[in-house]
Amino acid sequence: MTKGEKEQFIKVNNEILNDAFWLGFILEVKRKIADYGVKELLTSFLLFFSSIFCDETIKANQGGLSGKRKITKKEVNDYRMYNLKYIHNKQSDSTKDIMKEMGIDFGNYIFDIYLHVNKDDQLLDINFRNWNTNKKENFELYDGIVATPYRWIEILFPELFPNVEETLKDIIDDYILRFSLSGIERKSYSCYRMFSNTSIDDDNKLYILQKYGLVKTAIFIEELLGLDISFELGPFKIDSKRFWTKIKAIIIEGFWDDNKKKEIMVIKNIFEQNELKIKPKFYPLNRKLRDNIHYNHIDVLTDDELNYLKENQTIYLNNVLTEFDKHLYISFDKKYQRDYKIAKFLHKFTKH
Repeated sequence: MTKGEKEQFIKVNNEILNDAFWLGFILEVKRKIADYGVKELLTSFLLFFSSIFCDETIKANQGGLSGKRKITKKEVNDYRMYNLKYIHNKQSDSTKDIMKEMGIDFGNYIFDIYLHVNKDDQLLDINFRNWNTNKKENFELYDGIVATPYRWIEILFPELFPNVEETLKDIIDDYILRFSLSGIERKSYSCYRMFSNTSIDDDNKLYILQKYGLVKTAIFIEELLGLDISFELGPFKIDSKRFWTKIKAIIIEGFWDDNKKKEIMVIKNIFEQNELKIKPKFYPLNRKLRDNIHYNHIDVLTDDELNYLKENQTIYLNNVLTEFDKHLYISFDKKYQRDYKIAKFLHKFTKH
């Protein structure tokens, strides 16, 4: 192995370890808290990003999967591609099935979705994006995907794993408390009410239902973690800033890919805002970091580059949320309380 090959080998292993550590960290927080709303939110985050980790480590011949049954590479790849590439639309049979199962109705006032909101009733996630995770036949696949990153620290780095466990024990209690006190609630809501003040078509509504929580949960979890965390673990460096800028780079590149595949008005509006507020040099750097999901060649960015990315990613994702929020009406006012009580009564009555 040449000097250059050895350096790249170390970079690849450091990247895998860093991603696995933070995904494992979030999984351990989820396991140790009792709040069901927080657990659902963290599960939603882990399913998306752990599916990428699992698929990419397998392709790079760097790992396999945890789980009670034999999970195929195709299952993992299909789920990863669904998370990254699929766009819901009313012409899709898959989307039609989900809308039918959930009872999604943009034309009539019924309570057809659940929102995850914080203690100030600010929207964090919508149960539409991960509807299929509640199906019993998918439990083992998703459980294996979520458990894999932490499990593969033990397999790939057995000599470091005791230090990883000890480090988690040292830092995790404070974060368990932070997440437990975040006050996330799950509230029933209506798609009809949610989009009552907008004229966008149903495909744009579906896109917001699908993408809103992906952006908001990543921001929410990063903010709860607080300051950038960095420390040495044997010969490797664990760095939360590198992890979170990569997470947001993946999300941002996803919008670019979506725009190439389908005409979606809300994306066009986001891009118009980005042209005003973000310099073109941001995008190749963001793409460069995003491509570190492939664990065969790793580009290490400097602190200045990461800080630049972090600043402009915040602008980009704020533009996304500003555009999405323009089309949403979320209010738990007296009218909502009255309508929800009536809906619960009618549901109970019709069941009998």
